[in-house]
Amino acid sequence: MTVWMPMAALLLAVAAVATRPLWQGAGRTTLRRRSANITAYHSRLAELDSEREAGLVPAQDLDALKAELAARLLSDAQAEDPAVQGGGGRRWLPALLASALLVLFSGAWYGLAGGWRAQQELTAGETQAQQVAAMVQRLADQMQQHPDDPNGWAMLGRSYYAMQRFDLAAKAYGEANTRAAPPNPEWLAGQGEALAFARDRDLQGVPAQLFARALAIDPDYSKALWYAGLAAAQTGDMAAARQHWTRLLAQPDLPPQMHTVLQAHLQELDAQTGVTAAAGTPAAVPGPAAGASGPALKLHISLAPQLAGKIPADAVLFVFAKAEQGPPMPLAVQRLPGQTLPADIRLDDSMAMAPSLRLSAFEHYVVTARLSGAGTAQAQPGDLEGVLHVNRDQAGQPLQLLIDRVVP
Repeated sequence: MTVWMPMAALLLAVAAVATRPLWQGAGRTTLRRRSANITAYHSRLAELDSEREAGLVPAQDLDALKAELAARLLSDAQAEDPAVQGGGGRRWLPALLASALLVLFSGAWYGLAGGWRAQQELTAGETQAQQVAAMVQRLADQMQQHPDDPNGWAMLGRSYYAMQRFDLAAKAYGEANTRAAPPNPEWLAGQGEALAFARDRDLQGVPAQLFARALAIDPDYSKALWYAGLAAAQTGDMAAARQHWTRLLAQPDLPPQMHTVLQAHLQELDAQTGVTAAAGTPAAVPGPAAGASGPALKLHISLAPQLAGKIPADAVLFVFAKAEQGPPMPLAVQRLPGQTLPADIRLDDSMAMAPSLRLSAFEHYVVTARLSGAGTAQAQPGDLEGVLHVNRDQAGQPLQLLIDRVVP
């Protein structure tokens, strides 16, 4: 507002000056013309007298010429000026049109100039991202030339992770851990985290081993405790998951949001096992929904009849929800080894792998159920899967998800 009001006043002033010949009015022009006629009349009278004295005009004609000249002046004075009579109002039309064109042109120019500036800012942002990518690439080139620097590899791993290039981050952290002496729990957990994200958050195998190695060095390392608990929960080892998360929950400097998420996870474990953390007593509120916060997706997973004979040997069922518009990482994951179908699955915030990536943070989801022959969350040829698009409003309602296609 502070910018547009002075601009509008300035444009109006400029328009007024630029269209002055149009809005000035016919009356002033008419007055100037009549004043000139009167001056010419008196001049002509003086000329007639001079011509009479010189004998050029007969005396009998002098009075007639003066009367004719006076009659012409009177007729001119009494006549309505056409511009005033019929066009005075219409003179405002070109003035208004000219002013409007001036304002539109100026506004368009300002808009284009603003758009140009916005484009400049956008280009600057893209340039900054390109500069960051170039810096990371230079670091990667340096590490190829000097591969014996574990700190450089760890820095490269953090950089790739920030750019969400998880596979490269895992490789860089792996190089750092190979050369680290003694082993660094942060780098071990960093490699496990990046590898899990690169594998659609499958924590089994190498990632779980890396978190265990980190905890063997530092039993209170928070990232390793968090992911080790998730890895244990994925395999159904709820006792180990509870042990890791209870230890993490006891840390005094734990962020409040993480504290809330951990409590929800532990309450979910209570509901699934029927045992509380204190003294191993039965849970006060049994049932699969106890303690879970936010939306819950209740899924009935079934297999299309035509795929009954194509289930991979030792298949593992993965069910996960991702944001329809958002990060590619899952918001909630269930991993059920040796699962038979049909099955009823629940996804909620207690299954989130990060406090900021939960079902409650989004409105629309893509839910996938996949029977994996390799036992990993990443799709492989021959896996069987089905997909369902779900809105948050459908949370809590029974939802049917049919596994009906073979991954090519």
